[in-house]
Amino acid sequence: MKQSFLDHISIVAPFLQPVLMCKESFTSLADLCSLFPVDISRDFGFETRLAGSEGNCDFFLQIRKNTEGALIMAGESAITSLSDRLLEKPFWEKIRKLFKSWNHPEDILNQVIDTFWIEFDYQQGSYNLIPNIFFGISEIEETDSGVTWKSIQKILDEIYHCLFDIPFPQVLHENLKLCLFNLPENARLYQVGIMVPRKSEAIRLVLVKIRNSELEKYLKEIGWPGEFEEISRLRDRYSLGFDYLVYNINIAENVLPFLGIELYGNILPQPLISQAWNGYMEFLHAEQLLTREKKEALNHFCSKKTVKHFYQISYISGVNHLKLVYQKNAPPEFKGYFGTRIRTAE
Repeated sequence: MKQSFLDHISIVAPFLQPVLMCKESFTSLADLCSLFPVDISRDFGFETRLAGSEGNCDFFLQIRKNTEGALIMAGESAITSLSDRLLEKPFWEKIRKLFKSWNHPEDILNQVIDTFWIEFDYQQGSYNLIPNIFFGISEIEETDSGVTWKSIQKILDEIYHCLFDIPFPQVLHENLKLCLFNLPENARLYQVGIMVPRKSEAIRLVLVKIRNSELEKYLKEIGWPGEFEEISRLRDRYSLGFDYLVYNINIAENVLPFLGIELYGNILPQPLISQAWNGYMEFLHAEQLLTREKKEALNHFCSKKTVKHFYQISYISGVNHLKLVYQKNAPPEFKGYFGTRIRTAE
């Protein structure tokens, strides 16, 4: 029987409790993963709303540069390919075009982008086969912000030509430039997300190395329309014990009143459960930002399992990070990002 990525999902399936992945959701996930070859990725994961009772998650695959997965996505693998069910959709041919450019050593995409993430939204009982596309920006050593901006502008123009047959939209161009030129010293753009199936022109910027003391000034400079005092309160209340924070903002015709605060640190179980993690999850439960069922399900997911394929492979599963989501005139929300690394057993 031909192998697919479903072979990997089947290994972690016993650790996905129904509160995270109900039977209907898992059936759709299995169908989605059967469309990808077994070696498309070595890292995959899920996103869940911590206070929600629904048993479904968004699902993502990480594709690193110079891997078999990058070749498969471009249709350049000598041994396997994506399912015809994907390739019959016109947008997947555009995705192929994008990955072909990325695989070319002389292309700016290859020089600046180190990783792609393709994220599948769970919508109305099944996974959307058209993914959101995120890409990671390597640290650009150029010190002049104008030079750096030109590189990022070229990247986005090429990506938009590949995916949408248009240059990067001017309205987004101006707001992106505003957000990048006003970044504090040493802060940088780490990742860009294009929400393809969400019918939105907005893109997401993931920003790193912004110190707490710099955040309010930065948000004011870019015209962020949210409540600065509330962001400070939420950050101070919920980020204790974490080692570093990563900020998400959305831009369209304007900078939108959304802010995501990603929380990373050693308190997260990767893969073992820590006392600090349990204490923090109890705190979120008391704040009504996490159900006890989701807490127990995430703890159950954290595991390490070694199996024999052609050789010994370990599946190392844990929680990667949490995200506090602020949207103006809405209560705060927490999301959990958990997943699995597939590695050769030592």
